[in-house]
Amino acid sequence: MRLFASLKAYLKPAAIVIGIILVLDLALAQILKRGTEFWAGTYPHMDHRVRSADYHHTFAPGREVIERWGRITYRFATNSLGFKDAAPRAVKAKRDGPRLLLLGDSFTEGAGYGFPETFAGRIAAAMDKNGVEVLNAAVGSYAPIIYNLKTRYLLDKVGLQFDHVVIFLDVSDIYDEAKGYRTDARGRLIVPPETPEKTSRVIGHFLRDNSMIGRAFTLIRDQLSGARKALKLRWRAASESGESFFSVSDAALQIYAITDKAAGRWTYDDEAWRDHGADGRQKAAGQLDRLFTYLKNRKIPMTLAIYPWPDQILFDPEAPRHLGFWRDWAAARGIQFIDLFAAFTDGASVETLLRYFIAGDFHWNEQGHALTAAAFLRQFKD
Repeated sequence: MRLFASLKAYLKPAAIVIGIILVLDLALAQILKRGTEFWAGTYPHMDHRVRSADYHHTFAPGREVIERWGRITYRFATNSLGFKDAAPRAVKAKRDGPRLLLLGDSFTEGAGYGFPETFAGRIAAAMDKNGVEVLNAAVGSYAPIIYNLKTRYLLDKVGLQFDHVVIFLDVSDIYDEAKGYRTDARGRLIVPPETPEKTSRVIGHFLRDNSMIGRAFTLIRDQLSGARKALKLRWRAASESGESFFSVSDAALQIYAITDKAAGRWTYDDEAWRDHGADGRQKAAGQLDRLFTYLKNRKIPMTLAIYPWPDQILFDPEAPRHLGFWRDWAAARGIQFIDLFAAFTDGASVETLLRYFIAGDFHWNEQGHALTAAAFLRQFKD
């Protein structure tokens, strides 16, 4: 009994202290959430990326948030159509002047950068001087089946007016057509139903977003995970390049971080070609054929633009399975073809990957976006 009484005497003040700490912890977290960008920038909410029953996924309209891509934090905004834009704004369905619609995946969305820094934003700024409005309907992980469905949705259901469509076909679109999207027996896209998060994940996110202690724990865990991945990459780069583990060059790290990706090597790797390349390209061509016919019936021109991944820059600069195929496909249909390969592959070297791509990522940095915009504007004829 004495022991119990003694413990009880200590437990009560301990509980009070713990309670005070928790209250202060939660209160300070709320202050930081409302008063600093650091809180939003470390683990930003992604509720502006939403499901679409018509074409799988899209952006919520009229949003302005902080997004994070790897180590890059940037401002992200959408207009009233749910398209990435410089700032929230109302876009009218009808317009007196010409309007260009861009479609693509994360490259065209501009992963890691606000709209003005992306190639789409740069094209929009250049064409605005000539009275042409550019709308960017791209979203990460889109593929030809989505380009087809979203274009029809915008014209048939939204009543959006545009005079030209440019498809920026990504190397990974072929993989996504083969592996990422499924259709039913009638060829309709299957949009998986939303599934509720596991209770453990909900609790973890709540503590991360509302507690200083919870956020500190999550940050430490993720930093350790990132450090482990960096060490594994350095070890691989050192082993395969013959360089010292402690003095591996930035070039070697970049090569092994952003090349030899499953979705990118089908253009030159026969096993990947057999696994998903041939099937995915056939499906992509079928979707783009349907989109081309649909637009042609509405007298809306279509342009096809092709660009390389780091894999093609280093290992397959001519890319006959991709660049060659789509050049011929466009020519057979009288479609304007924009070759963005040459801007990256002419005189290409490992330095090209360092100059135009985000460190450790196969997406473009600001210089890569600027190069893409300039190459497109030189070739595009409306």
